[in-house]
Amino acid sequence: PYTTLFRSSAGDPPVDHRVAGAVAGLSFLASCVPEPALERFSADDLRPPAVASWGPIGPSEVSIGFDEDIAGAEPGFVSYPGPAVASVALGEDGRSVRVLLDGAQAPGVAYSVSGVVADAAGNLSGFALPYWGHNPDPPAMLINELVTEGSATHPDAVEFYVARGGDCAGLAFFVGSPMDYACRYVFPPLAVAAGDYVVLHLKPQGVAGEVDESTAKDESAGLDASASAWDLWCRGGDGALPGKNGVVALCSSPHGAMLDAVPYSERFADSDTAYGGFGSAALRDRVAAVVAAGAWVGSDPPRPEDCARSAGTTSTRSVCRSSSSGDSDSGADWHVVPTKGASLGSANADEVYAP
Repeated sequence: PYTTLFRSSAGDPPVDHRVAGAVAGLSFLASCVPEPALERFSADDLRPPAVASWGPIGPSEVSIGFDEDIAGAEPGFVSYPGPAVASVALGEDGRSVRVLLDGAQAPGVAYSVSGVVADAAGNLSGFALPYWGHNPDPPAMLINELVTEGSATHPDAVEFYVARGGDCAGLAFFVGSPMDYACRYVFPPLAVAAGDYVVLHLKPQGVAGEVDESTAKDESAGLDASASAWDLWCRGGDGALPGKNGVVALCSSPHGAMLDAVPYSERFADSDTAYGGFGSAALRDRVAAVVAAGAWVGSDPPRPEDCARSAGTTSTRSVCRSSSSGDSDSGADWHVVPTKGASLGSANADEVYAP
C-alpha cells in the first residue's frame, strides 16, 4: 500500500511519510487533498490515522479499517480500474469506512482504492490500497505435495488437494511467507470440485503446450503435466522452491488470511549455533510467521524439528502428505516418498523413503 500522512494545520509540512509500494497505474492524489476543517484541529493530537486492514467484503463493497476512530471521509474516493465509487460511509465500529461501488467487481481481478480520511482532531490520512475482487465461493485447498529439488526433466512444482469445491480466483500461493517471499502466484478463475488436484508448475519452459487449464484437465502437454489434474504454470520469474529448507503458504488472496502453510527442513536445532539451527534469519522468520498465523504447529520459538522433514528428497522423491491428505498442521502429516514415488496430479504414495 501507498500511505502518506498529513499534519492537519494549514501550511504545516507533513509529519510522516510511509511508503510500502506503489499501485501501478494510479497516481497519488496529494494535490487534490481537501483543505482540512481548521476548527477541528487540536494541538494535542498530531498523529493521523493509519490503515490497519482493508479488503473487499462483497462484489461491490470494500472495507478499510484504521488504528483509531475516524471522524469523516473526505470527498474524492477513487476505485481503479472501476466500477466507480458510489458512496462512502463510516463503519459502525467508528474505525472503518465502507466504500460502495456502482457495480460488481470480478473475482480475483486486481483493483485499488484511494481516498482521504480525517480523525476527530482534523489530521488527514491519504492512501492508495491494492486488493483483489471479492470471491464469494473460494474452495478449501491444501498444499499436498512438493517437488523442491527439481531437475531438467522434473522441474519444481507444488500440488494442491481440493477438500471442498469452489472458484480458485484470487487465491495466492507464496514461496516464502506473505510478508517475505521469493515468488507469489495469484490463481486465475478456475472451478474445482472436491477431490480434485491442482498442480502449479513453478519452472515452466515457455513452450506452447504449457496451457493453464480451465475447461479440461488434459489440455496441457508440458513437463509433468497431469491428465487427471488441473495444470497451471507460474510465469514471469523463477518460482523455484528452496531445496531442502523452505516455507510455502496458501492465502485467500494476496493480502488475505493464510489458509495453509508448510515449512520443510532437513536441519535440527543443533545444526549450528546461529538462527536457532535454521541456518538463516530468513528461514527462521518465515517459519515463525506461518506458526504465528496459526497455519502450522510449532514450538515457541519454532525449531527446525517442527518442520516437515525433507532429508533425501529429489526430483522424484517428493515431500508429501499421506494418500488421505490428512491435515494436522504439523510435520506428522508429511514424509518423503521413495525414488520415483512422486505423484503430481494423483493420490500420494504412503511408502516412506529409507536411506
